[in-house]
Amino acid sequence: MFGHKDSNTATEKKLSVKDAMAQHIDALESGKELVFRLGEIYVKPFITIAHNPEYPAKGKKYIAFQEGAGPDNKPGGKRGKFWETNNTKEIASWILDREGHPYQG
Repeated sequence: MFGHKDSNTATEKKLSVKDAMAQHIDALESGKELVFRLGEIYVKPFITIAHNPEYPAKGKKYIAFQEGAGPDNKPGGKRGKFWETNNTKEIASWILDREGHPYQG
């Protein structure tokens, strides 16, 4: 009645951008990748998140690679391992802190 929510009303919680990105990364199948582009100030603006196909036997679940842009402003083809983690929220937070967004090339 007063100040009491009816248990029959479903409240739908809207995901934050970070949580939505973390869920998207978490949905990656083994051996698949997602590419993100960081803000304009970064020399190596492309971050590729790969689901480690050797996990859990070897390494962490996700591997992040950093890559520069080629002459056509697309990923340059030469990337280096940057980071390994099991935490998708940590990845999403890091990308968003650097003005990152999904890249569709």
